[in-house]
Amino acid sequence: MLLTNRPFQKRDLLLRNLFIKDVPDVRIPVEYEEVTGRLKTDWTITMLNPPDRSAIEAAVKIKSDIPGSQVTVIHLGGFSGERFIREALALGCDGGVRVWDEELDAVQPRTKALIFSRLARILGFDLIVMGARSQDTANGQTGILLASNLQIPCVTSVAALDVRAKEGTAVATRRLAQGYLAHIESPIPLVVAMETLQERRFEPSLSTLLEADEKKITSFDLADLGVPRQLIVKMERDLPVGPLRFPQSKPRFISAPDSALPAFMRIRRLVEGIVKTREGRLVDGPEDAVVEELFKTLLKEGWLDHLRSSESRGARHKE
Repeated sequence: MLLTNRPFQKRDLLLRNLFIKDVPDVRIPVEYEEVTGRLKTDWTITMLNPPDRSAIEAAVKIKSDIPGSQVTVIHLGGFSGERFIREALALGCDGGVRVWDEELDAVQPRTKALIFSRLARILGFDLIVMGARSQDTANGQTGILLASNLQIPCVTSVAALDVRAKEGTAVATRRLAQGYLAHIESPIPLVVAMETLQERRFEPSLSTLLEADEKKITSFDLADLGVPRQLIVKMERDLPVGPLRFPQSKPRFISAPDSALPAFMRIRRLVEGIVKTREGRLVDGPEDAVVEELFKTLLKEGWLDHLRSSESRGARHKE
């Protein structure tokens, strides 16, 4: 087990519900800025991300089935996000951790995965249960990247989870197309990304909410985790994702039709000047000749212009 240096204990289970997130509450009308068209974040009412809520409920159910298990919920965000941690505590989680630093504002999934993997190693874990994706951005990358950093398996889009503590395995159920189900069995440790459940299994009572309000929430920053701020800045600046490039459209001059023609004829002349009949030809011959002809066609039509710009930048860089 990847639980610091101790082996997996079959009679207890450490579950970490990593990265619960608050998202805009779509049940309440949102406000947009007139100039930028973006959401007014100061006016937006937030709620616990539905897939994260499903992950919490799945973890609490496993805790009830396996005596001695412990569930810790972790949130990346400012002080206002503690109310979502307390909601998780009221649902049955044992502890709450909040991670925040000035450099962590609106970071990308791979940066979050780095932070969470570091925290997972510090706290120790057997099973990580989290939401498959956030309701606002729907990236769905954090769980996979987290498992990659921890070098453990990951199962995504999970609708149900059954942990077999005696065997040290977990069986995740995924919904496929046309009503089919896929049952995936994996050894523990494991990262499980849950989809939104249709029905809520647990609802906190008033007494549990009051008790959760009194519990202490541990807070960590980058210094506590041993992660340099320069590393976070570098990861955000050097994201390996660039803009998509497409061939530029070439304007074509179309003379105005004779005004003496009827309206439908003038429209027809304009359309005839815009629409170009598709042409095609069959290339036959040796494989190398066909590849060469295809490359020349793509180059001529402008589909490889972005490669030209990359090569020119590389040449300038060498100079």
